[in-house]
Amino acid sequence: MISHLFTVFRGLFTTRASRAAVALLIMVTAAVPVAEMAVLRMFSSLILEGPETFAENKNELILPVCLFFLAFAVTRGAHHLVRLLRVRVFRKGFETSGRNSKPSQESWEWALAFELSAVLVSLVQAVMFSALFFLIDWPTAILNVVASAAVLYGVSVLYRRELSRQQEYIKVGTRPGSPAIAQRVGGRIRNAEFGSILASTVMVVVLAFMLYRALTGEIPSSDAIIMFLALRLLSGQLGTLSAGITRFARATARTGARSWEPTGKAEVTS
Repeated sequence: MISHLFTVFRGLFTTRASRAAVALLIMVTAAVPVAEMAVLRMFSSLILEGPETFAENKNELILPVCLFFLAFAVTRGAHHLVRLLRVRVFRKGFETSGRNSKPSQESWEWALAFELSAVLVSLVQAVMFSALFFLIDWPTAILNVVASAAVLYGVSVLYRRELSRQQEYIKVGTRPGSPAIAQRVGGRIRNAEFGSILASTVMVVVLAFMLYRALTGEIPSSDAIIMFLALRLLSGQLGTLSAGITRFARATARTGARSWEPTGKAEVTS
């Protein structure tokens, strides 16, 4: 699955500048939720420790509160900015690719680019959240890495299955006896949901372990809150990855992107 993602990435964005721009966009998009965890850490500290400081000396809270709102504004601003810039970055990358695609094919290439970026963002965020856990509590972080790897393996199996299904749909078309549209869409949605269920189930194990360490005092309360929120977001991203990878499989089959060479040439799957 990972190799297919990077093959498509090189095929869509054929110049070094366009790849660097898209990679930077993906990294910033993925980093925003992780940065928001630091903002939540600041907020939880203000809530847990602020009342005592407020009662003793209100002026000591001025700087922490200002820093919190500044960090909050920066992270939310970055969140909206990268979404606004995404279309511009993709368009510029397509313009320098040198391909002359038909309008119908170009539409699928745009869909492929959006699905690819969403999948890569989810993967990068999974890595970032895992790194965040290592900064807070390494035993929980190790268990989280094992759990995330299990989910990614399951999602990769779903991807191969869905890609084969989508390629078969293209071969049979809509002639009599071929799978109905409802069956095709329903199968893709079920595959996506299976991956999401797997992510939720595996992450419960990590949550139970983290809760035990918090109850035994191994993890401070404020850090436990942040880890819970981060784990919830990580589980959500892995679920989003499962849904995104099935849509990516459909767009890959429609554009023939699986066979793209690094030069950007493509063979349309028949």
